Amino acid sequence: MVRKGKIIFSWHHWCGLIAGIFLLIMSISGATLVFTQEIEKAYEQPWSTVENPGGAYAYDASFFTVQKLYPGWEIRLSGQPGLNEAVVYDLRKDGKIKKVFAHPLTGALLHISDGVQSQLQRQLLTLHSALFAGTTGKIVIFFVGILFFVSLVTGIYIYRKALIKVLLLKVAINRKSQRTLYSSLHRIIGVWSLLFNLLIVVTGLFISGNIALTAFNKTKAKTENTDRISFSVDKMKKEIQEKYPEFTLHFIRVAANSSVVQLSGKFENDPFYYGKYNSRFTYDGTAGKLLKSERLRDQRPWKKWEGIIHPLHFGNYGGLPVKLLYGFLGLMPGFLSISGFIVWRKKRKTDRVRKRIEVV
Repeated sequence: MVRKGKIIFSWHHWCGLIAGIFLLIMSISGATLVFTQEIEKAYEQPWSTVENPGGAYAYDASFFTVQKLYPGWEIRLSGQPGLNEAVVYDLRKDGKIKKVFAHPLTGALLHISDGVQSQLQRQLLTLHSALFAGTTGKIVIFFVGILFFVSLVTGIYIYRKALIKVLLLKVAINRKSQRTLYSSLHRIIGVWSLLFNLLIVVTGLFISGNIALTAFNKTKAKTENTDRISFSVDKMKKEIQEKYPEFTLHFIRVAANSSVVQLSGKFENDPFYYGKYNSRFTYDGTAGKLLKSERLRDQRPWKKWEGIIHPLHFGNYGGLPVKLLYGFLGLMPGFLSISGFIVWRKKRKTDRVRKRIEVV
């Protein structure tokens, strides 16, 4: 039994060290990415603020212009403009991203941002998901997630007796020595962030696994005529809102070289962890015909799980308090991996010194 415990202890800390080097990077980048929307809003504020105190808007006023100016680009619209806010288009093609800002009523184009893919939050996302190393980086991230999962599971076994004591606040920080300080901090922080870390690593494994598989199986997309036939986004939006008044639209996507329009959002009584984008309506823009409607709560369990892993992993299902909590707890994996290895190394050093003394 003692031998088994030593093996598990060794596995726990070696996995923690190997994963910890990467997790430190991913913890910092992930904690920052929680605030992506806030970072983008602050950066875009000079162009996204317009004179429109009534808050009325129409997508079609600018959509037709953007569609003609950028054929062959995927068009995305996130959210609905609020008071004195511009309509913001997110355009994507061959890894490049543009942002186009338009007046919500007149449709006049106010500003065009090129090279958006080079902005801080975009680079952090690439670092977080692929380490700037393409397919290789995506695979590395997936295996680091597995190591972290092993570290968490073995950590639960090692500290199983201390879990309840820590949760009941019966364990204090031991400042007797540097080793005991690291050890007690590692144990207390580890227990309190355990459920969160399990949530992050499990959802992260599914996300990184899908990203890695997509990178392997990437095929060239079929192209259609880039001269799109104009269609009314506002008409589709109005039709959905009349039929489903409890539905709030949060995202519109028109695939590149296609007239297929996807309108995503959330129903009023959906659980918070469904996020904002996992119920959707798909239209044939040319015919103005509804092709498919997908409400997340009506999907099979596996489909529901696929829908909720992204909001649960990135914390974008709640407001600022949830994001602050995610940001703080998101820094813990890197700290725990490194502090855990320090504790282990110090314990091994102490054990070696003790054995020498006993021999003497």
